[in-house]
Amino acid sequence: MRITTKCKIATDALLEIAAHTLKGYAISLPIVSKRLAVSHSYLELIFASLKATGLIHSHKGPGGGYSLAKKPEAISIKDIVDATGDSQPLEGGPSAQLWVNLDAHMQNHMTQITLSHLLFKTAVQIEPSLAHLHLRLEKTPKSKVAKASVEKQSNMTRKPTGPNSVFSFGKYLLHKQ
Repeated sequence: MRITTKCKIATDALLEIAAHTLKGYAISLPIVSKRLAVSHSYLELIFASLKATGLIHSHKGPGGGYSLAKKPEAISIKDIVDATGDSQPLEGGPSAQLWVNLDAHMQNHMTQITLSHLLFKTAVQIEPSLAHLHLRLEKTPKSKVAKASVEKQSNMTRKPTGPNSVFSFGKYLLHKQ
């Protein structure tokens, strides 16, 4: 088994996605790219692998982005390594059995570590720019596919911005005098 930088970045990205999903937000690829200081195009490759293996969902539209496809406790480190790693068969030789046994031990150990365990030990800050958007996942009975819809938080928390047209602005000026 080979643990690559791609696996490490995928794990960090999944921690970001998991923290935001648990708070009800989808997080966009550009935001993850900025937060992890990883190129957008490289993250696209990683996210394609994660999406193909069913670890994340993508949501289109305002407030869209990525969310977990499974609960964090159902995603193990081994799942992430399998989704992004390049498995190479172990070569033969006098010590081949040693490496096979070590590989099996490592895979077993990674199966026991979940994204939920990592989230508990890691403080991931929620992206402040997402504060006005809230992701609501709805399960449809026919397809059981999650759909995302965005809810704006109540207007009570937003500051009034003033008139929104020339006509409203004229009326505003007349009443102000």
